[in-house]
Amino acid sequence: MDDLRAANPSEHTRWLAAPDEPALRELLHARYAETYSYPLLYEPGGAVQLWKDGALLSLGEFDARGALLWHTGLWSKPGRDSLDSGLSVALPSRRTLMGRAEHEALWGSLLERLGRWVGFLHQNTSTLHVMAQRYASRFMRARPMGLVVNYTRGETVIGVEEGSGVPMQALAMTTVLAPPPPRRRYLPEGPWGEWLASILAGVGLAESVAFTPLERRAWRQGAVLRPLDWNASLRLERRGLVGFSAEGTPALTSERARVDLIHLPMGEPQRVAEGTPVLLAAGFLPTGIRLHQREPDELVFQYVADPRAACEVVSRARLDGARARELFAGWRERCARTSWTR
Repeated sequence: MDDLRAANPSEHTRWLAAPDEPALRELLHARYAETYSYPLLYEPGGAVQLWKDGALLSLGEFDARGALLWHTGLWSKPGRDSLDSGLSVALPSRRTLMGRAEHEALWGSLLERLGRWVGFLHQNTSTLHVMAQRYASRFMRARPMGLVVNYTRGETVIGVEEGSGVPMQALAMTTVLAPPPPRRRYLPEGPWGEWLASILAGVGLAESVAFTPLERRAWRQGAVLRPLDWNASLRLERRGLVGFSAEGTPALTSERARVDLIHLPMGEPQRVAEGTPVLLAAGFLPTGIRLHQREPDELVFQYVADPRAACEVVSRARLDGARARELFAGWRERCARTSWTR
């Protein structure tokens, strides 16, 4: 973060500091009214604390009167080989001074600097309108890596009429900042494995794929899960499936999560062969892939209580580009098969 703060990345942008917090709150009100999923950012001192802690780095463009016209944020957690991009908001009633060339230069500079420190920049991009996805792919070099069903609830994006009243799904996207390590990436045989393989092909990793047959057993042992992330605002929880033991939990679903995600390491064929059928039987469906530099890459599963309803809401997502549309269509096809068998 200190390396990024060393210089403003483009002519019309600068890093935000404590005096800019009221302008950020005004921007959120203008775009989301009171519906943005992170209530802390509406509170005086909320963003300032995140900036002080190093959890959030904010970049914005201001007009001559001090109004924040455009904002994007980088979220950091210590010890990770990635950052998360989010909090990207533009004032609905004003055009910025930044042209295409400046946006290209801005992200060229940021991504080059980020690549010195982390391997990936992840984001969950809105499917309420296509411009957010178009910006991510064109300027941030982000590529589709999966989806999140019903990512947010109750948000109203002012000035985006096409997404009014539609539940927000998320297109999970990743910018690869450094070459992923050469390694085998094991996927389950069958329709879900084929879908996951298409995601890896989209980031140039098709040759690394190996398929492994599933081992369906009557498990008497519980699952061993390790915590990965808890987002209290979204009630989104990520946990990793480590293995199985007599001391493990018998129920895989989280009691507190609205969006319940389990990551399954894909570096060992036996782990994928044994873990996949257990997750499927518990109502978790594959929704994407999370790449890593130092740790094994992971398959991401989401708990889907009602596959028919999930297929319906995902079908209403607005998507930009053939790859994103194919990813969502492939997921819906396989989800529909799941709904027939439950």
